[in-house]
Order: sequence, then C-alpha cells, then structure tokens
Amino acid sequence: MKRFPQFCFLLLLSLSAFALDEGHVRYVGGTVPSVTAGVIGRLDTTSATALTFEHAGNKVEIPYASIESYEYSKDVTRHLGVLPAIAVGLVKMRRHSHYFSISYRTETGGPAQIVVLEVPKDMPRTLRAILNTRAPGTCRCHSTTNPH
Repeated sequence: MKRFPQFCFLLLLSLSAFALDEGHVRYVGGTVPSVTAGVIGRLDTTSATALTFEHAGNKVEIPYASIESYEYSKDVTRHLGVLPAIAVGLVKMRRHSHYFSISYRTETGGPAQIVVLEVPKDMPRTLRAILNTRAPGTCRCHSTTNPH
C-alpha cells in the first residue's frame, strides 16, 4: 500500500504523455496508401477548395467538393478499471480522444477513400464548422460519443 501514491503519480504522467500537441493531428488509419498509421502532422484548413493533411514533407489533399460524408466521435483514451479510474478521477479528469472520419472520392472518380484523424480537443468545433460551410449538402454529418 506504500507504493499506491507512487503508482497513481506514474499513471497520471503516462496518461498525459499521449496527448496531441496544439495544432498537431494524428493519422489513425484509412485507405490512403502513401500515409502510415500513427503519422503526426498538421491540418491546413486555410484553402477554400481542399482540406490538407501535411506530414513529414508530404501532404494529402481532400477536396471539399469530393467529400461524401464525415463523422466526429469522442472516446475515452484509457480504460482503467474501477479502482484506478476512481483514483485518477479524484486528481484529474479522464482524457478523451477526438476523431474525424472523412470519406471522399478522388478527383479521377476512383474508389472511395477514407481518412481517420485524431485531432486535439479544441479542434472539433472549428473543423465541423469548416466542413459544414465548405462541403455543404455533400456531407451526411454524424456525431457520436463512445461511452466506453
């Protein structure tokens, strides 16, 4: 029992280590062959015609006109179990991960592509507003929260 406070402290440190920095986005997965899952980059929303994910000198452009749908979801990052969750909950709020799944067609009319991005906690409201404005009518917008 003497080591329980040390365990809680280390647990809190490890949970904070996985947070995305301000402005960074993680490519979680999808069908884009040139991007590896787990790559961290930046999302450029300044263009009026395309959403761009820039990473390690490369970029993936998603034309707003080609977006068929997107989905926003929020999930608890770590499932700790009852006792650790209570201990962490007394000291710190549980961290949530925020995801956008964007389905689009390439300009050549090929098969549908999907991109799943993890975004920082302050970006979902802005990104949803941008997608609603620049890709209206083509989006079937969904918003889900996973209770797990």
